[in-house]
Amino acid sequence: MGKKGFRGMINSIFFDELYKQFAWLDSVFTPVVKNCSSEFFFEGFEYKLMSVSTNMNVLSQNDTFFVTKVKINAKNDVYIRISQDAINVILDKVLGKNNRRFDLTEVTELEARIITAFNDFLYESLASNFTIEPHRRYNEILHLTYFVKSEISDTAAKFIISVPKDILTPKELETKAPRFEDMDFANCPVEVNLILGTTTFPVADIKRLDIGDIVVFENSNSSEMTLLRENIVQIFQVKPNIKII
Repeated sequence: MGKKGFRGMINSIFFDELYKQFAWLDSVFTPVVKNCSSEFFFEGFEYKLMSVSTNMNVLSQNDTFFVTKVKINAKNDVYIRISQDAINVILDKVLGKNNRRFDLTEVTELEARIITAFNDFLYESLASNFTIEPHRRYNEILHLTYFVKSEISDTAAKFIISVPKDILTPKELETKAPRFEDMDFANCPVEVNLILGTTTFPVADIKRLDIGDIVVFENSNSSEMTLLRENIVQIFQVKPNIKII
């Protein structure tokens, strides 16, 4: 397997890990976000965690954000980014809807203080979930992208919480006796990939491949196949039909 293929498998395993952590992150962050909003701005806002990523989500491209940076140690910060549209949704609810659309380039001192105070309040409420080493540099950052909507607006807008991944301490679930056996799934179909062998040939030859063409592998074993399913790699033995070889 080439470097690109191996890197793809590693990325698949990594993002599969993030996917499994999504529910835990949602259960830890979202209730705090909702409670802070209700306590600070009054009730009437709906928050939905839309993504968890190690890169800024493409959903945040072309948006302008009001950013609050909170230093957690000498080398790292937590960032809370509220989009211009999200601030507009919040201020319409808090200060009353008006014809003036919020513009970050023309933010007033009162508006800036309101948003900064809320971001600081949100961080303080989340801080109990963080375990921070004073002199450690945390390199891997998680970005939690939320959509916020008020009951008086049809607009859903974004805000992002960015935290170092390693300051989070996921709760480990207790292992319980399984309620099922492997054979319970014996008749359940599942899509897999099979590696029969490997070979190399020019791109021009690949373009000319058609259904029914025979490809001779340079590295193959007629008695062995490799099964791939997400991050599962399983080599197994087969007994081929000699008549069709």
